[in-house]
Amino acid sequence: MAKINHNDIMDTIDVSIENAKDNKVLHLYAQNKFLRGGHLKIDRFELKHFANTGYLGLEQDMRLKQAAVTAIYNFGTQFPLSKTYISHPLYSELEKHLDIIFNRQPLVVTKNSTLAHIGTIPHAVSYDDMVILDHQVHWSVQNACLVLKTKDVPIRLIRHNDMKQLEDYLKKYANKYSKIWYMADGIYSMYGDTLPVSDLKHLMKKYKNLNLYLDDVHGMSWMGINGSGFVKSHWPFLDSRIVLVSTLSKTFGASGSVVVSGDASLINKVRNFGGPLTFSAQLEPASVAAAIASAKIHLSPEIYQLQEQLLLRIHVFQEALVKAKIPLMSTGETPVFFVATGMPTTAYVLAQKLNMERFYVSVAVFPAVPVNNAGLRITVCNHNKIEDIIYLARILEKEYPRALVATGNSYEKVGRAFKRHFVGPEIKEHASRAFFSSFTYDKIDAVKKEEWNVYLKDHALDYDGFSFVEKYFSSLDVKDPNFMEFKYHLVRNLEGEALTQTSISLWKEDMLSKEAVSKKIEEIRVSNPLFLTEKVHSTGSVFTEGNHVYINKKAKHFNWLQRAFFDSMEEVFEHSVCGKLVIRDFRRKSFMYHMTHERGYVTVEMPDSAVFSNFEWNDLLGFEQSLSKRSRRHFRAEVLPFIDTYDVSVVDTLSTSDLEKAYELYLNVKANNIAINNFSYNYDLFQAMNASNLWKFLILKQKGSNDIEGVMFCYVNKTNNSFNPILVGMSNNEPQRLVLYRQLLFQTILFAKQQSFSKIYLGVSAIFEKRKLGAEIFYRSAYARMKDTYNSDLLQTFE
Repeated sequence: MAKINHNDIMDTIDVSIENAKDNKVLHLYAQNKFLRGGHLKIDRFELKHFANTGYLGLEQDMRLKQAAVTAIYNFGTQFPLSKTYISHPLYSELEKHLDIIFNRQPLVVTKNSTLAHIGTIPHAVSYDDMVILDHQVHWSVQNACLVLKTKDVPIRLIRHNDMKQLEDYLKKYANKYSKIWYMADGIYSMYGDTLPVSDLKHLMKKYKNLNLYLDDVHGMSWMGINGSGFVKSHWPFLDSRIVLVSTLSKTFGASGSVVVSGDASLINKVRNFGGPLTFSAQLEPASVAAAIASAKIHLSPEIYQLQEQLLLRIHVFQEALVKAKIPLMSTGETPVFFVATGMPTTAYVLAQKLNMERFYVSVAVFPAVPVNNAGLRITVCNHNKIEDIIYLARILEKEYPRALVATGNSYEKVGRAFKRHFVGPEIKEHASRAFFSSFTYDKIDAVKKEEWNVYLKDHALDYDGFSFVEKYFSSLDVKDPNFMEFKYHLVRNLEGEALTQTSISLWKEDMLSKEAVSKKIEEIRVSNPLFLTEKVHSTGSVFTEGNHVYINKKAKHFNWLQRAFFDSMEEVFEHSVCGKLVIRDFRRKSFMYHMTHERGYVTVEMPDSAVFSNFEWNDLLGFEQSLSKRSRRHFRAEVLPFIDTYDVSVVDTLSTSDLEKAYELYLNVKANNIAINNFSYNYDLFQAMNASNLWKFLILKQKGSNDIEGVMFCYVNKTNNSFNPILVGMSNNEPQRLVLYRQLLFQTILFAKQQSFSKIYLGVSAIFEKRKLGAEIFYRSAYARMKDTYNSDLLQTFE
């Protein structure tokens, strides 16, 4: 009955990618007639290529190209047969070379690293093991772990490189699981930072069942003996507790991947049956031949010369960027540089400026990075000339502050987004921003009642209703999970204004998740009540629904009015303990859509809401005729036959015993409905309703009985003449629950008609039942910004 539509993370990702495409930073096509590694032709312009992950430039080495060409002539474009049966003639030579590169440890060659993870992880992790993922471990590792859920293997997430949190898990579970696998990257592909090696070595000595599963795709070739990579440079000999997945693509210059471990039996299992590795075609002869040519270079002194050339470029670029005070997420000696911008729109503007200066760099946006941690990922490789590297740094020094100003951003905002302290040259605020004055209040009485009821009139609650909400919830003990703080943001100038009400309250991360997910999490909350909860700064409150934002769309400087409005909310948010800022309950693709995505928000689908306003009827027959043909059938079969089952009354106040019973019925509904999984309200809320003249109680009792079976807790909104059931309570008489609920809905409609109300805000959940009674359904979206995505990503592990 209480079903709602749930947000699908893939839809959220799709919206983010579409926005990036609209800004022409994704899904581009190179137009070169041929490639040499250092340039890309895009939209007819020749751009210097600073997004290449072939750091040593081997993908353009003539020895690799010639080997690939010869292999095609000798063996064809492919060898279409599973490697499980037979490998083509070049494989054995490649494996011999790789055996030397990786210190003669057991290994298996795979098609690519994604398939390597999918084929290896199910063999490495057993039923009695546990997996702990680093928050920033590559998506391909996280995706491969999904299959472990069929084994009921627990998967947990720790904050990036947080060794204290990792040890906390080890202390808690070391004696419960046979092996605890920590999965991480050697060098992280976005920020270019590295695995905390010394800490992990210490933990491996201390906890004998700690095992490491490491993706070193971005560490291969450009460092280590024989170019064996970052991980092997720190663990020259892998023991049986370490699994390494490296690459023959990217810096290696060819194609494919390699899995290495001191556990020979594991490697043999992957070779025998590696899932997609078994059923997919093997590497093409050209790829294997190119890999052989590259391996020969790796086994020669030349590899160290290439590494030194790259290291020189890394040092030059790093020194120039630091001198220019460009905000970098890592200053380690890696070829990956992440220029932090926070807001995606700043990244888009900066990338476009660099394009105009004939440089191409990658823009990093959600889901590659957290939504408000956008930036430019710039890589250096041996194709890049030293003078171009220096010039790029100079362009960034000039254009970075300009991009901040153009998008209403600042060094301080970027620093807050990344929890860093970035210092740059003083920048002036855009002139249009100065047109507006912003005010933030803690009490609704600071806002004029007449303004509120005009600007925010399309709600179940009016000014008086929000005053009631503020008075009750802000008076609770600060430790009460339902305690709320309130903020009222007003932005105005002579030509326009904006007004919104926000609240700061504790949310369950799974509040809108599927019931199966919430049930798993609630089991943990039995012993840890605040597990996966956090403070959220939201328009409206968890007690209310609907759009709580007014912005004058006719304002002369509308875009800057919007920005001033966001600045006002974000200023409070960034200096609070809140983990999320949620602007909610808008129509899909509302006027807020572009601004929110420019500033680092994601679109989240909210539960649909229902509003009844069809009062053009005078009796039951008229009501029935007002419904659609299909809904009439439902009405005649499911509602009309039971209309005399209950005694119906609507009262202003309840006796103490009736109020206690009504609260018990509310708790019944709450216990049976975790489709919207928030905290249960306390009894004194209902006492406050009972003492207020703003509320009425629609009561249903069985004929001939004084026992309340159902109750609607309804707010009377005199501003827009609406009668609104905010909460519901029902008995646990399972066979009659649906009959009872339908009668509660219908009797609410009948009472509203009798009292000449013009609208009923029916809220969210059970949308199908409300639609059948003639309610209009509105599809809602919210825009969410997170200080980090740890909690939301941890939630995904329970899916």
